[in-house]
Amino acid sequence: MIRIAVLADPHLHDTRWPGGDVVRSLGDSCRSTRVFNESGAALDRALAQIGADRADICLIVGDLTDDGQSANWAAARARLAAHTARFGTRFFLTPGNHDQWGTHGKPLSKGCVDAEGRLYSVPREGDAADLHDMRMIGLEEAMHQGAAFGYRPDPRDLHWETPFGRSAEPEDRCVSMTGPTGAVARVPDASYLVEPVPDLWLLSIDANVYRPDGQGGFIDHGKEGWIATLAHKPHLLPWMRDVATRARQAGKQLVTFSHYPVADIFGNAMTAAQAAGRGRRMPEPEVTARIAATGIGLHFSGHWHVDALAEGPGVGADGALLNVAVPSTVALPAGWKLLEIGAGGWHLHDRPLGDAPGWDCASPRYRVELRTAIGTAADELDLLRAVAEAPDYPAFLDRHFRAIVLNRRLDDDWPPGLRPLLEVPLSMLPGLFGQSEPLQSDLPLREIFVDVYRLREAGGGPAAGLSPDRRDLCTQLAARFAKSEPPASEPADRPASRPAMGLIAPLIRMLAAELAIGSARNALQARLDPPS
Repeated sequence: MIRIAVLADPHLHDTRWPGGDVVRSLGDSCRSTRVFNESGAALDRALAQIGADRADICLIVGDLTDDGQSANWAAARARLAAHTARFGTRFFLTPGNHDQWGTHGKPLSKGCVDAEGRLYSVPREGDAADLHDMRMIGLEEAMHQGAAFGYRPDPRDLHWETPFGRSAEPEDRCVSMTGPTGAVARVPDASYLVEPVPDLWLLSIDANVYRPDGQGGFIDHGKEGWIATLAHKPHLLPWMRDVATRARQAGKQLVTFSHYPVADIFGNAMTAAQAAGRGRRMPEPEVTARIAATGIGLHFSGHWHVDALAEGPGVGADGALLNVAVPSTVALPAGWKLLEIGAGGWHLHDRPLGDAPGWDCASPRYRVELRTAIGTAADELDLLRAVAEAPDYPAFLDRHFRAIVLNRRLDDDWPPGLRPLLEVPLSMLPGLFGQSEPLQSDLPLREIFVDVYRLREAGGGPAAGLSPDRRDLCTQLAARFAKSEPPASEPADRPASRPAMGLIAPLIRMLAAELAIGSARNALQARLDPPS
């Protein structure tokens, strides 16, 4: 039995830098898809769980660090090396979009808070370059930083190769990228295949695309994921197909991983407006079909911080392409996956993160920050205070998620008119939708709005954290209102109901879609689970 842990998006931000503490502000955290200062405690907790599970191997499917600073890379390497020394676990990386930038990196600035609650940027003007170096490293340097974690062969490896051959040198692993202005750059590709133990092949795909912008910088296509990968890295699919064929012929168990999903993990439930708001795209069916045709079968992804399963079309004896979207350790729902491979095949286990000792290292600064906050709207300040007063890490992530949904997702994904309607009690929905049967719930629609996003992040599954009663209520709402359409004209007996229906009905339809995705996931999980 081989036990493989799969971590995604630890986004390690080490607050203890060589030049002093670098503590990110709560305001910045609650405008982000992830938390920052808690990432070290969360990664430590995940590693402790992985050690307790006695995992032989751990795959990290991108974004090990939060924005690829050298100090964060050093802190990550130290944690992984210490874990290996204690438990013997070997780690293998694939590049995320936050681990590096282009060929030579780029400067960054981050919002921080000091012990008196004062906000400032790092680096400050006049800082020595080595004091708080926020520079994001380039891909070649990232390959050096991760050399011990798959980017270069290890004497213990039974086999190691890249799409370009056996050389591990970055200059021998480059692809020509042409930008929109015609500028051309040679960009390293960190993909590799390794056999760390007999009959297990790990295929790490560098799906990042950096094209020269003609001004000395790069265009990052991370928001397009595998759509851009196939368009600009045509060498990868033939190599993947060749690897999958050789694996079948030699009786190797192939496990593929990259940062971006190879299938639509949202089940086509994301509307065009939401996709535009997030600026990120899922692979189209044609993209998924081309990847499935390589025969890789099982693929792990990160990037979206969600816990989901998605299938693509089947190929030969390997069956369907299965994309396992692994949740992050710094966002709701926090967790990781455990893959067990034995004589009878493989089995996948969910591993919720739970509490993380030391997660509250920055809480005192958050409270001071909020006492000195100026110009923050009252409702936003209430959400931030709730985050700062969280009693444990799960509650902290839950309240952080709520703040993101009600501040960021509401504005990015929906028309402005929906916000005031979120205060409508559910008991009023039958009247708005022209139904006579009452609905016995005074819960504001706001709570269902947040639930929709909880379900989305959890692939409709149990990681959403909905109680049985709440899930039943959501199911009832979907059944009653999802198929309702606004009337062609304003009903005389329901003034102003038509525009309200026009805003609320799409939300209820999205709720129904997320519940349906959850049902499909349950059916898929039942097929994957071996009989007891």
